[in-house]
Amino acid sequence: MQYRDFPKGDARRYFVVLASIDSMTKGEATIHRVATAINCTRAEAQRAVQAAVEQFGVTFERDGSTYTISSWGVLKKSGVIELANSPLIDAKNS
Repeated sequence: MQYRDFPKGDARRYFVVLASIDSMTKGEATIHRVATAINCTRAEAQRAVQAAVEQFGVTFERDGSTYTISSWGVLKKSGVIELANSPLIDAKNS
């Protein structure tokens, strides 16, 4: 799934960003690399990270410009990853 597969304001956009960060090896998940991987701007990826913090209590560890998810907050990691990576979701018509 790509970031823009979902409408503005849809939480699944945040889930795509979280899944992308989680899939990258430690030291690789910069906002630039995440944005490139999911086909969005760096500003969109950064806003999604901030929204995940504010809305779902996700916490990140930062080492310079790289991100690692340290807590998924109220989200269930396996559910977020499954939803973000599922080709079965008709994202455009949901």
